[in-house]
Amino acid sequence: MTMRRGIGVALATVTALALAGAAVANLRSADVTAASATFSAPTASHVHTRTYTCGGQTIEVTTGRYTGTATSAIGDLAGPAEIRLHSLYNATTKLGWVEGTLKIRASDGKSTARLSAVNVDGRLDGWLRGSAGRGDGAILGSLTASFNRVSGFADGAIGTGTGANAAVISKRESCRRAGTKPSVRLHVRGTIESLSSSSIGVKPADGGPTQSCAITSVSPSTSRFETGDRVEMQCAQIAGSYVLTRVRHRR
Repeated sequence: MTMRRGIGVALATVTALALAGAAVANLRSADVTAASATFSAPTASHVHTRTYTCGGQTIEVTTGRYTGTATSAIGDLAGPAEIRLHSLYNATTKLGWVEGTLKIRASDGKSTARLSAVNVDGRLDGWLRGSAGRGDGAILGSLTASFNRVSGFADGAIGTGTGANAAVISKRESCRRAGTKPSVRLHVRGTIESLSSSSIGVKPADGGPTQSCAITSVSPSTSRFETGDRVEMQCAQIAGSYVLTRVRHRR
């Protein structure tokens, strides 16, 4: 073997080894282990629901944010949990679906995953896919939970639990907003005198009597408000009662 040929063979060998090493170095998430967690997210905020009627059926479309806690022996899945979702639920057939994002702020990083689930009478059966911890791992697995747009998530399980193995087909439908457009409205500028989960009372700035409105599923979230805040409140008369439709802070 000549010197030139020997150098060429050596270089080819080194190049092959380098490429093989690169292939191994770029193989991410090769250490696959089983993982599971339980969670609940009962605290709701910024929840908005619109109700439609379609072909004699009642459809509820909800967006919102729910917070709580995830518990797991795996550090990547233990910590404060947040779920942001978009939900479509047919209250007549008791079938629907949920899409959104689950975030778990673990002690060693933040796990974030997209979730998709079928809703069968308030019971979710779905799938998670995302990144775990500091982004150096992937999470894929099943998700089950009970869900209510008002009280949030309960009995949540990742990687365990009993799923319904359900599937649905959702098709386009011509729908209209349920109910009629309110003809009587209330507009008040003043100070919040009372506030609970079911009602809000505002004392007008001109010293008039306190005006109270009910807080229902169609009302905006009042989690950022407290008694003493200066606000502008709008309510609509629905079925003979004033219902909160808008509220914002005033300087």
